Amino acid sequence: MGSQNKVSATPGRTYQEFNNNYAFAALKSDGSVITWGARGSGGDNSSVASQLKDVNQIFCNQKAFAALKTDASVISWGDSNSGGDQSSVASSISNGVEHIFSTTSAFAALKNDGSVITWGNSDSGGDSSSVASFLSSGVVNIFSSRDSFAAIKSDGSVITWGDSGGGGDSSSVRSSLSSGISTIFSTGGAFAALKIDGSVITWGYSDAADSSSVASSLSSGVSKIYSTEEAFAALKIDGSVI
Repeated sequence: MGSQNKVSATPGRTYQEFNNNYAFAALKSDGSVITWGARGSGGDNSSVASQLKDVNQIFCNQKAFAALKTDASVISWGDSNSGGDQSSVASSISNGVEHIFSTTSAFAALKNDGSVITWGNSDSGGDSSSVASFLSSGVVNIFSSRDSFAAIKSDGSVITWGDSGGGGDSSSVRSSLSSGISTIFSTGGAFAALKIDGSVITWGYSDAADSSSVASSLSSGVSKIYSTEEAFAALKIDGSVI
């Protein structure tokens, strides 16, 4: 999901967030926000209405919204267990936020100093305490599967957290993710990292992440990866597909 570069905040849904299944949020030209739909999933923004001014972009997961304001602060609302309650990280996202990413029920904010702040469901990536020291600086982009995040750092390494089976635990391929990563793609429960040398590394749920049967074909020459909910396809520079 997404590109290899740091993502700029431009209107419209990105490929690194999940749609809200129960409510809508409309960003108006004056920077205000109008919401409707299921009240507990973001359809009712009355608790933060006074703060939803000068909004630059709106992001979402399945039951909550997060608004990035022109002053680089973030306001979230919706289901409290899905990131609608930002009180635990309010001071950390009061300034310096560049972009927001999401899993089904958590948010991750990338700040301009290269640090990452997460909140929401702990099993869906909202709790990044186990890798906090690695996310304090140097992050350039974040990608997500259904319930896990993967962050690329400026040194080309990858840090993961969230659902251990769905890509949050990358220990089985840690050495391969220590450098040289160009970009990352995902299915619902797995990640595929494209390296600068054209090779591919996969991890996550085995039914979507096990590339052992085609490992030799993915060792070089891959230029792009595409994904469905449960499978990957790699386009090689010779025009072939794996």
